[in-house]
Amino acid sequence: MIKENDKIADILTNYPFLKEKLISRNRIFKNLNNPVVFNTVGKYARICDVAKVSGEKLEDVLAFVNSEISNFENISICKKQ
Repeated sequence: MIKENDKIADILTNYPFLKEKLISRNRIFKNLNNPVVFNTVGKYARICDVAKVSGEKLEDVLAFVNSEISNFENISICKKQ
């Protein structure tokens, strides 16, 4: 489960599919495609910081991210069976 103090670089390293999901959710997340931004700010920026910059409520971003991860994991489990 992703929490408010988790770093965005760590999240996207573990769940790379989330980058496109976030970008399609809010255009501010397009900055994640910039390697300079991702490799500098991404290592320090937490999900709560990203939510603030995007203008979204932290709870909404966390719910979205965790829901997408859960959906991905459920699909992966089904494919293995």
